[in-house]
Amino acid sequence: MKKVLVMLLGIVLVIGGIFCLFRPVSTFLTTGYLVGVFILCDAIANIIAWFDAKKYMNISGWYLFDAIMSLIFGIIVVINGMMQFAVDMAIVYLVCAWVIVAGAFRISLALKIKRVNDKLPNVFKNSRWIWLMIAGILMILFAVICMMQPGIMSVILGTFISLTIIFNGATLITLGSYIPSRA
Repeated sequence: MKKVLVMLLGIVLVIGGIFCLFRPVSTFLTTGYLVGVFILCDAIANIIAWFDAKKYMNISGWYLFDAIMSLIFGIIVVINGMMQFAVDMAIVYLVCAWVIVAGAFRISLALKIKRVNDKLPNVFKNSRWIWLMIAGILMILFAVICMMQPGIMSVILGTFISLTIIFNGATLITLGSYIPSRA
């Protein structure tokens, strides 16, 4: 029974992931809602943990206050479409900022490699550092374009989420095939 259930859930994930793959923007736009649900789950768990910990030790009321504030925020995100959209856009801009920082680090590394390369004897010199420089510049350019046109990053992230769902489903199918059947 476990084998069938695990494999069936894997199949559901693969089918759902394929469905999401054809709707990457819609897939991405559910991210804000899911973040709200995760915040709610975390808040409820922290409220329960606070009451449980209160029995055994002197725990600060600030911990409970934080959990209640998270609960309120989670409820607002789950029920308010504009807040979900705001979370979605925050994710887009955070990813773009991360790509810009990563690109800047690649440019910095390329310049350091170039300085080391310049000190090497001619026999060992090469110009491969330029590819790292180009990659960094392209990353920054891409992220800036995505910040001006967030729909591009929405499609990319939606596609990435879809592929992740498909790969997780395939993993469950594979793992399920290893569960022994009852004799």
